[in-house]
Order: sequence, then structure tokens, then C-alpha cells
Amino acid sequence: MWARGEQGGGRGRFTDTARAQGRDAAGLLARGAAYMMRGLDDAGPETLGRPTPCAGWDLRVLLGHLDDSVAALTEALAGGVVGPPRAREAREAPRVCGARPADDLVASVRAGIARLVEPRVGGVVVTVGDRVLAHAGVAVAGAMELAVHGWDVGRATGARRPVPAGLALRLLRHAPRLVPAGTRGTLFARPVPVPEATDPGDLLVAYLGRDPRA
Repeated sequence: MWARGEQGGGRGRFTDTARAQGRDAAGLLARGAAYMMRGLDDAGPETLGRPTPCAGWDLRVLLGHLDDSVAALTEALAGGVVGPPRAREAREAPRVCGARPADDLVASVRAGIARLVEPRVGGVVVTVGDRVLAHAGVAVAGAMELAVHGWDVGRATGARRPVPAGLALRLLRHAPRLVPAGTRGTLFARPVPVPEATDPGDLLVAYLGRDPRA
């Protein structure tokens, strides 16, 4: 398929399709970012020590993870290449979340998300080590990351905002590809059975190993 796509008019059709998918994925990423930003409104010094649905992580650790994750996503979507973590850390200020005031940590995550969703003309692929990924696929994965961790933040702060139904429905379509069975037990827990659930947000977080009833 790739070989055919690079010949004659096929290449143009492939590029047009990829760019259309990229615009669609960018919109999805923006919706995930908006949901996360609302969740951060409730994060303050008094909430950082609270547990999150991520096993063993309090809110401070989760926000530190988000700070790094958003930086890597921005590098991927803006530059098309994700370097080794050490190379990225050398270009950025040290990120020692345990030593940072709460306001600084929350502000850093906010600023990172704002940079992540800046309008830009990206390529169609992203290189991560020896892997080549679709640019749109990375953006959708970013939307998934922001949505599920936005839900985690809401559980920690007590705001308990559900993932918006429209966003959740879109992400549910991509979830089996982004979170295959092989990632269970490492990146994600097993899906939580919620036989009576009808809310798309509940179905999404349950698929990602969270119990929406908790």
C-alpha cells in the first residue's frame, strides 16, 4: 500500500488524507486539553497529597508525569521526532516535582498544554526511536492521555467531572488500537466490568482500568 501510495497521484491522495486526519486529530487533542484544563482549576496545594486512581500515585506525582508527557507530545507533534528522555531533559529546566511549589507545578502543566495545542503545520509522521508513527495517531494518543488523566485529576480533587460524552465516544473508537491487550498490567490495568454503564465517559475510563463508580 505504501509503495502504491508513493507513485503518481497516489502520493497526493495519501498526503491529503493524512492531513485531513491530522486536522481531525488536532481537534480531538484540543478537546482533551480543554477537559484537562478545567480539571486543573481545582488543583491546589491542599490537593497534591491526595491519592489518584493511578496505583501508588498521589496528585503531585501524576502532575509531574503529565508535565513530562506533555513535553514529549509537543516535541513529537511540533518537530516530528522524539529524542531520548535525557536529551529532552537537557533542553528543559529540571523537573523535580517533589521540590516544586504546587502553583509552579500546576502552572507548568498548564503552560505545557497550551504549547501542545498551538496551531501548527505538522508533518504526516513522527519518528520515535526506530519507530515511525502517524502524526494523527500521536495526537489522538495525546487526547486519550489528557482525557483519562483529566478524569484522574478530578477524582483526586473531588470535582469528579466526567469525560464529556462527545469526546469519550470519539476516543472509544480508538481505544482498542491505542490500548491493546498487551499493555494490560504495565501501562493500564485490566478493563473494569460496568455492565449497567451507559455514559460514554464511564465506559471509556472503565476500559482504561478505572472504576467510574469509585
